[in-house]
Amino acid sequence: MKRKLFVSAVLLSVLTACMSTSAPLGPDASAWADYRSWYKVTPEPETGDPTGFLSGVHDGSNAYRMIYVNSVGEAVNRGQQGFPYPEGTILLKESFNNEAALNADRNPDLTLMIKLAQGMSPATGDWEYIRPDGARGTGDSGLGAFCRDCHLFAAATDYNFINSRFYENNR
Repeated sequence: MKRKLFVSAVLLSVLTACMSTSAPLGPDASAWADYRSWYKVTPEPETGDPTGFLSGVHDGSNAYRMIYVNSVGEAVNRGQQGFPYPEGTILLKESFNNEAALNADRNPDLTLMIKLAQGMSPATGDWEYIRPDGARGTGDSGLGAFCRDCHLFAAATDYNFINSRFYENNR
């Protein structure tokens, strides 16, 4: 019984933290309306857990994901320019929860990272995170901290796990 209460309390605290968001600092959704015209980072849909950090996020290891970067951050992502990403970079991940959804191009979850001006969100490396439901997080907000705590493992590549060099080095 005590174990069930403990597990329930932990789950409740995680959900509460994930629900806590911050006011938007980056552009609105119109900024990524044409994301499929951007540079496609993933050569083809990715499934599994290429980084070892997915766990259950981004639709988990059974999902199919594609990543895009806007023109502002394309040179960094391709390795033609050094980190950090410039302000205004948008990294967008499409996640389809199964192969049928991918093939039908049906209902992808969109998660985004938007690079903010230096100093706007030091706790997140100046990134704003956006969930599929549109909730946004920066700083120490629940969502900002939740995303940052994983992306921190990719601090050497400006909090971004997947870039073109990743595919060159891991294929």
